[in-house]
Amino acid sequence: MNTIEDALAFISADETAYEYLTRALVEPLTSGVAFIDARHPEPALKPGEILEIVGAGGTGKTELALEIATTAVLPKERRGVRYRGSCAKVIVIDCDGKFDQLRLLRVLNAKISSALRVVPENKREALADEVYEESMSRFTLIRAYGSLDVLKTLTALDAAWSGRGGAAGARFCDARTTHTTSMGDVEGDINIDTDVGGDDAARGTDQAPNQRLVICDNVAAFYWLDRASRKDHGAPFNIQRVFTSEARLFKRLARAHRAAIVVTKTTTGDQRGRGEYRDFLPVEWTDAVTQRILLEPSREDSATYGEYVGIARWDTPRRPGGTFTVSELGMRC
Repeated sequence: MNTIEDALAFISADETAYEYLTRALVEPLTSGVAFIDARHPEPALKPGEILEIVGAGGTGKTELALEIATTAVLPKERRGVRYRGSCAKVIVIDCDGKFDQLRLLRVLNAKISSALRVVPENKREALADEVYEESMSRFTLIRAYGSLDVLKTLTALDAAWSGRGGAAGARFCDARTTHTTSMGDVEGDINIDTDVGGDDAARGTDQAPNQRLVICDNVAAFYWLDRASRKDHGAPFNIQRVFTSEARLFKRLARAHRAAIVVTKTTTGDQRGRGEYRDFLPVEWTDAVTQRILLEPSREDSATYGEYVGIARWDTPRRPGGTFTVSELGMRC
């Protein structure tokens, strides 16, 4: 700080009071899941929080993430019809290829149809198409084929939301339609953040430009590959560096950009009867997680054909859990 220009740059404001309040005062998102939305003392899916959903294979982690995503992209209300959504921009990073896009569309259509039961039948189709198009314009699915793809996605998100993305940021900011893409072969634009106003303003919607949700499905999908990577074998990074970097980037998206973060993680076995949960990822990742839900199958065979019944138990913080049922039309609690 040798010149007056350096001193002025040091004391200059980073943002206005309006910009700070717009960034900081973000309402909790609606997940559509009772044990997440319950106020104990407030809903769990809040900006700034990193919620980890943990369980063995087949316990409903991806289904829970899909339920959260479809509810988040729905509007709160349109033309007098309540959809109970959050109008949030949702970015899903699919690490193991199990996030079924067709199922997401079926569940979203089922939610829209259920809300439109109060509307005369001759008006339902037009309203359903309008809400469906609006909701899907806020959704982006990114396929990651390695930990480096996850890191690239998180870095590009940070750059785009900070307004310093350059070519990568334009890829995340300018599109008006949603595409499915992979970070290994990005072609064209994808809709991670759009300009405020435009079509939403014309429709008179309650779009909240600072409502953001990032979902990473199976964050530990590349655990064994990363664990086998060693510096003495010429690997560019190892498991410690990977999850330290991911934890840092997720925390930045949550705190600096006020996004709600949901990650799922597959464990190597059933957690029933094991007492306190012990994380198998590096401590840097464990320290970054602020909330954790453990999923397990229900011991009671109360499911009908084609359904799955699971139990959700809060590990951090201590909150009431619950049971849930997964069916063709989605999840119910």
